Amino acid sequence: MPIKPENRHRYPPRKEWRHIRERILKRANHKCEFCGVQNYTVRMNARIVLAVAHLDQQPENNHAQNLAALCQKCHLKHDEPFRLLHAKETRFQHRHAHSYDLFEYFN
Repeated sequence: MPIKPENRHRYPPRKEWRHIRERILKRANHKCEFCGVQNYTVRMNARIVLAVAHLDQQPENNHAQNLAALCQKCHLKHDEPFRLLHAKETRFQHRHAHSYDLFEYFN
C-alpha cells in the first residue's frame, strides 16, 4: 500500500526497510502468513506480490512479532476494520468542516 507523504517520517529509511522486509519474507518462506500463497504467483492474470504489514497499524513498531508477510487480499482483509474506522472519521470531519460555533460567529 502506498505511504502517504505526510506519514513517511513514521517509517524507517528505505535501506533499513529493505533489510526488515527481506528478513520477514525469509521467515515466512516467501509465502503469505495468512493464506499461504507463494510470492510472485500469477493468478487470474495478476501477479501476487507480498507486502510486509504492520499488524498493529503502527509503522514505528518494526518488531518481528508485529510484522507479517501478506498477499494483497489478506492485507486488505486485515486492514479493513481500520480503513472503515478512518473512513467514518473522515466522513464526520467533512460533515462538520463548515459548522460554526454560534457564539464565536457573533464575537
